[in-house]
Amino acid sequence: MHAADAPAETSAAGQAVAPSFHVRAYALAPRLLSAVFQGVIAADLLLASYLVFSFTFTGAANPTPPVLAGWLVGLALVLYGLLQLTRWLSAATFSVEPSRFVLERRGDRFEIPVSSVESIRVWRLLLPGAGLSLRMKSGRTFQYSPQVADPRPLLEAIARENPTLPVETRHPLAAFAHARATSFHRRWYFRVLELVLFPLVTGTIVFQLNQRITFGGPFAQYHMQGLGPYLRSFFTYWAALTSALVLFATPWRVLAELVSLVGAWISPPHARGVRRFAEIAWLLLYFGGFAAIMAQFIDW
Repeated sequence: MHAADAPAETSAAGQAVAPSFHVRAYALAPRLLSAVFQGVIAADLLLASYLVFSFTFTGAANPTPPVLAGWLVGLALVLYGLLQLTRWLSAATFSVEPSRFVLERRGDRFEIPVSSVESIRVWRLLLPGAGLSLRMKSGRTFQYSPQVADPRPLLEAIARENPTLPVETRHPLAAFAHARATSFHRRWYFRVLELVLFPLVTGTIVFQLNQRITFGGPFAQYHMQGLGPYLRSFFTYWAALTSALVLFATPWRVLAELVSLVGAWISPPHARGVRRFAEIAWLLLYFGGFAAIMAQFIDW
């Protein structure tokens, strides 16, 4: 859920309406749990991809992905469901007023006087996403911390409504999160292309090459053995190529994030430009680099 940049509006009575943002309000334990879910899901899928890529075609007459890989994918789906449940339970709104902050979370309403807040700090660990903490004058952190995809509009609203309150609007991590949220928008259809259609196309190419070499035609296995074995073979090659894509793309994605983070840390005003460069380079490597490897592999 993205925070909306909600500048104050004027009500019918002529009074300013406080900027309000959709956030996820995390206590420490749910936040850590969500971060653990994210890490385990990523590690789980990487391990499953490694198993499929490394042990599917190991001399077997009828290659199939390892059973353990299927269990790992199932575990990842369960953890993803739990992660979404945690996010849903943490949904909240955060309103910024000149004298107080108002956090409304699942029937609870917290009114936090600005006079009791020492500073607003950006999360140093951007897990399960970017967010900010309210450091109280008592020395403690307020029990709920708002998490938003882009913390900058919220930070700027706080600084605008409360100019004497120390707010980390220019922190490098705020610039990094802002650039990640705004510099390269990926629509749902791009996600489908990236995660579904591209693996499907590459998997189909390799599958059809295998059908022609092994069985003598694009549908020969279907005519010889039936629809079930034919679809199982297709699934095997699709799973193998999807796993190869995951293993190929992951280190480049990590590198793109590191470049973006270093760029934001060195020069926060240029964080968006660095992010755009990193994203475009990653896309070229993902689509062009993998296609080039495939072309060389099948000797086009």
